[in-house]
Amino acid sequence: MSSLRTPLDSHLRSLELLFDPDALSSLFKRPVRAAHLRWKRGRSAVARLHDDDGGVRWLAMYSTDSSVKLEKTFRRALTQDVAWERFALDDGILASGPIALDPRLYPVLRGFRRAGLEVPSPGLGVLKYNPFRRLVFSVDAAGTPRLIGRASAGGHSITHGMLSELADGGVPVVLPLDSALLPPGLPTSKHLEYLPWYGSGDLSTVPLQVAELPARSAGKALALLHDQAPIHKTHAWRAPAGRLRSLIRENAELIPENGGRLERVSAELEALLRQPGRAAVIHGDFSADQVLVDGRQVRLIDFEWSTYGAAASDLGSFAAAEALESPMADGRNVLGLPRTAALLNGYGTGRATVHDSETVAWTAFHLLNRLREPFRACAPDWRQQVDRRLTMIEEVLW
Repeated sequence: MSSLRTPLDSHLRSLELLFDPDALSSLFKRPVRAAHLRWKRGRSAVARLHDDDGGVRWLAMYSTDSSVKLEKTFRRALTQDVAWERFALDDGILASGPIALDPRLYPVLRGFRRAGLEVPSPGLGVLKYNPFRRLVFSVDAAGTPRLIGRASAGGHSITHGMLSELADGGVPVVLPLDSALLPPGLPTSKHLEYLPWYGSGDLSTVPLQVAELPARSAGKALALLHDQAPIHKTHAWRAPAGRLRSLIRENAELIPENGGRLERVSAELEALLRQPGRAAVIHGDFSADQVLVDGRQVRLIDFEWSTYGAAASDLGSFAAAEALESPMADGRNVLGLPRTAALLNGYGTGRATVHDSETVAWTAFHLLNRLREPFRACAPDWRQQVDRRLTMIEEVLW
């Protein structure tokens, strides 16, 4: 990285270290890289640390004034003889530790420690890990069906009752298991939930040559969701204008030289998103990896961002995610990508109808919502990747 570039954070200059895998590996004395960054300017950065053997740990950087936040974690490590790593920096402290020592998930995982269990370990495999927030893991207990476990530091906002009502309305979802159905000894709490294992993977991993039928099924399932009446207290209308302004401001602060381009995108998008369209109960974060697949059958998952909004938002969210993952993506034809085209085909067979122009507008919005992903991934070339994504948004809109 160029030393002439203005630092990302003048009060936490060591943040730049997270974007330099070589320097980070030199510090840890083994090959590592950072990802999934959350940053509070001038105060802290939390990320996921990847080892070259596939293991994951939490990584936290605090300014000198904020480093006291890790003192309790350090005491736990010493008391329980848990290995962790700590480095003094010129402007603060950098620390890393195993999932078992995650400062926010530590209380949630207390039941596992009492039972002599640990994630990861034989029978408990890490599937997704968002440090200080969420852990998704597999449960493979001998003689019992495979399960998915989810531990959340903040609890689960979507209730079993809400999902049951969606299921009663015909929406294919995965319902959390009652504690009486769990293998003996598996810890339970309001911050833990378990679901049956479904299918062979998600729609994003299904090979393109066989993805059409499950993608069509996903479109039909989404249309059923959009046909439901609001059933949850968070299902109040959320206008996009406020979020649009926040996205423009956040991205302009990150790369000031993109300010003019972002303002033009904002003006165009605000006008498009103000046009009337169909309102519905929406998933809120819909993409191919939120669709579990078993042959041509599907189940929709992860409704934490579900709300009442524009039906086209879910379609645009799906299209944006595929466009960013596809090497053949063209901003002028985002709705023609294979999974998106099949999804729209299946969606159109239901009672819900959404005009393509609405979906294109929301695709641009969700591309903007994902504009900072290369930065959050700690990619060394994140600035170039952000520029390419901004160009795609411009191609979608113009």
